[in-house]
Amino acid sequence: MNDFTVVISDLVEDDPARNVESIKNAVISNIRASDAAVEIESTDYFNHTYAPDLVLRWDKGKEERQVYLRTSGNPQYLREDVAVVSERKPILMPLAPLRDPDQVVELEIESARSSTLVADPASLYAFSAERHERPVLGLLSRAVLQGGRGLVDEARARTTSDAVGMGFVAAQQAEVESTRGAVVAAESLLDPAHAGQLTRLLHAVWLGSGAPATSFPGATGVTAELDAVGLKLLLDIAVTDDEEFWQRIGAGITLERVCEIEGGLESENLQRLIKSNLDHFRAKSCRISDVPVQADYGSAPRWFVHSGILGYTTDRYRALFSTGPVSSMDFMGYIEDGTVELGELLDRVSEAGIGISELVLESATGGRIDYRAPQNSDISRDDLLHDLSSALGNRSSVVSVVVPTGGGNRHLACDLTKRAATGRTVAKFYLSELVQNAVPVLRSLRPSERNLILDVPEQPEELPPIRPRRVDESDNIERG
Repeated sequence: MNDFTVVISDLVEDDPARNVESIKNAVISNIRASDAAVEIESTDYFNHTYAPDLVLRWDKGKEERQVYLRTSGNPQYLREDVAVVSERKPILMPLAPLRDPDQVVELEIESARSSTLVADPASLYAFSAERHERPVLGLLSRAVLQGGRGLVDEARARTTSDAVGMGFVAAQQAEVESTRGAVVAAESLLDPAHAGQLTRLLHAVWLGSGAPATSFPGATGVTAELDAVGLKLLLDIAVTDDEEFWQRIGAGITLERVCEIEGGLESENLQRLIKSNLDHFRAKSCRISDVPVQADYGSAPRWFVHSGILGYTTDRYRALFSTGPVSSMDFMGYIEDGTVELGELLDRVSEAGIGISELVLESATGGRIDYRAPQNSDISRDDLLHDLSSALGNRSSVVSVVVPTGGGNRHLACDLTKRAATGRTVAKFYLSELVQNAVPVLRSLRPSERNLILDVPEQPEELPPIRPRRVDESDNIERG
């Protein structure tokens, strides 16, 4: 599959169009082996000086690279091609072995200088050959397609792959030399943007190990947060349940970054990342529904990412958390009216230990009361509120409440009619704040559910009290 000599020799046969199609299909197959997510367009041209044979696209066309197939293995001809099309930073793909070692050296220098990748299909296949055993090489093989430069043969592909694979393992252990080798290999082969992507992944893992940022070898200016591609890869391949590791990873990213992960995600590592960063990740709004999620996440409660939203699903409800407004979660569809009677609402906040500062009551006949508690008072014990509720009649219900958070500096407005909560103006809240204050207001929760979403260990069941045969009042014993 990687030897194109026979295929190229068929160009002398009577059906050149069929032979060209065969060559392109073989190249496309190798490229897809390097990156299954790439979109590939085959043009009507072949071996053309100016028109590409293939166009590679990623991220719905936001990133693109042109591929020029070349039937000649003459380095001098390829150097001339580099001079003609280098401004496009393309991939030149010779389908025949290169000749003349002296000319090859010049080709390497000129192609690297012009950010042009010269690589035959066999070398691209070498990058992808071990990506299932070492998933970090999946990121490398995609980065080579997107931003590789210089001359790459099979030997260099294998050497670079080994350096990056060992460097990823070394970064998890804060081992300097192999990590440095991976950084150097990436910077040598890739343009700055794509080398930086791989280096940020290594940097994030380095920090996750507990090592200081100042000791990271090479690329000392790396401060940018991990991008979505690198984060998804890390969640896919990291093998650790160390809470501190995931806290350190979370410290370098935002919830916006987590929600950029494409294709949905609910891996065990995502559970660890979210649970370890409930007091770090911040969202603007949340929404509750009793409708099961469309994707099958199993019966156990799970955090997941879907359509740019972080979600939490159980067998009884789902909660979505967005870094944008409530309207960003409209894809949820129909939302049940969550209004409740005053007594039930007060039971919810009492059981969850939540303080509320304002609420709105409405009656079935259209009456409405907007009530704000006196400063430093417990609204649940306010006799006036109960009197006002009674005045509205038995069919009155609470439609909204306001929960002060952050020491009273921020206010979380919970709309029970939409089963949604958001801050006033542009306020954002830690996930822990939304979980502790919004979810219990918008939905009745069992104690075990409140503990589970916060990852609080379940309390052991109380043992039946030991009843003594005779207890005097003077014995200070708490009865069961």
